Amino acid sequence: MRTRRWTLALLLLGACRSSPPQEDGPRSDELPRGAELVLPADWKTSSPGAFEAWVVRALPEAQATPIDPNGLRELANALDAMDLGAVRAAVILGRSRHPTSSTPLIRRLEERELGRERFSDCGDTLAAAALARFPDPRRYAQRLVPLAVGSRPHPDLEVRVECAATALHAGYDVVIPFLLQVLRIDTYAGQKDARDFAVSPTTAWARGRAAEALSTYAGVPLTYRCDAPIAEREEEVRRLEALFFEPPAPAGTSGPAAR
Repeated sequence: MRTRRWTLALLLLGACRSSPPQEDGPRSDELPRGAELVLPADWKTSSPGAFEAWVVRALPEAQATPIDPNGLRELANALDAMDLGAVRAAVILGRSRHPTSSTPLIRRLEERELGRERFSDCGDTLAAAALARFPDPRRYAQRLVPLAVGSRPHPDLEVRVECAATALHAGYDVVIPFLLQVLRIDTYAGQKDARDFAVSPTTAWARGRAAEALSTYAGVPLTYRCDAPIAEREEEVRRLEALFFEPPAPAGTSGPAAR
């Protein structure tokens, strides 16, 4: 997932790493409405540079751009392919910022599909990230919470982490314990966690994204390093955890367990 194409997709998508939304933030129905967009025939096959130029021109940041019904169906089908076309579809839908563009993203994530290849989850991860950039993400992120925590989470760890990151961005702090568990992967403290997800040898992105989401929500600088020594990573987890949870009360006393 650490490819140039993935990085470019995130840059094109835009503000998925912004601070938590404010109560008085703009709603998507308050944004200027652009003209209905009809997809060009080559949106999946054009060069990366041509696609980037078209996305920036056709889907400007400061407006909500509806996509015609045929285009929405085409993009929804593309999300199911779990390939570069899925990544481009998620970028287009996310930059649209129009309420109707959220539906294919959410429905795709709720399919809870686990791809065969390591890169298969790029489109789904970007779909979860895309929902954070809608001006009223609470309207959509509530459906991401069951994909992050609960009895039927998404089976792909990277996608699940991004669902949690978007949910947290929208104010759903119920996902914080899960994100902290992800940070404790490959640490001594993490061996005590009763995880409901499998751990692979390649978790650097998931851990780094979890740290980024928690740090952003807490309003503190991101200082976690995925490749740091175990002791340093454990200290970073404790530092972040302390921002959300109070330390245990001494025996014989009582007090609130969480902020």
